Amino acid sequence: MAKSATSALSLAGAVALHSWSVIALGGVAYATLVAWDLVSGNDAKKKVRASILPDANTLRDPATRSAMQTLTTSRIQLDRVLQDTSEEVKASLALVLISVDELETRATKLAARAESIGSYLLTTDLRVVEDGVRQLAQRMAETRDPEARAHYESAKKAREEHLATLVELTHAKERIFASLLTIGATMDALPAKIVRMRALDSEAMDTVTGTLKEELSRMNDDMQSLEETLKSLSEVAL
Repeated sequence: MAKSATSALSLAGAVALHSWSVIALGGVAYATLVAWDLVSGNDAKKKVRASILPDANTLRDPATRSAMQTLTTSRIQLDRVLQDTSEEVKASLALVLISVDELETRATKLAARAESIGSYLLTTDLRVVEDGVRQLAQRMAETRDPEARAHYESAKKAREEHLATLVELTHAKERIFASLLTIGATMDALPAKIVRMRALDSEAMDTVTGTLKEELSRMNDDMQSLEETLKSLSEVAL
């Protein structure tokens, strides 16, 4: 019993000391410490971290699949560069790499949205709906019966709303593709920037790291806004 009590007290003391160390470190420093712990762990942790992106070959939409293949290739190249990077540089990149993981998570969600939208668009031919609108407009112009014209007008309005939704979904899917290409281009550039950082002194390295973190954070914010737009759009359209 005494031994158990001593162990409990020791554990409580350790927790208390850890809590005080968090306060002493401050929010940003502690976030960096946690980030570094995540990116500098054992091989198992690294494998988990590198498996965020889905298998691009499971995606049916050609454009989305191509974009995700580019992202996967970029991540493989990034991990290779990190393997040859010193612990000092990786420590400086800790928060940047956490942002990379967040960006990949968002890219995965966007790819899923693209798949959902693409699957729906395959069920409807935009040109058929456009023809339907034109035919109803023609019938409205030709009929002499007011009641029939009212029905044609109601049908035409429903067709126009359907057409507008299809056009919006088509544009949304294109925005996703453009966003995935933007993420891919950013990821492609990261390995070269990391290699350049290896030759910099500490002050210059901090400047580059700060710039990279701001760039990735801004992109994450943009992707989050797009996610919200697509979510509301899909709920209405699908």
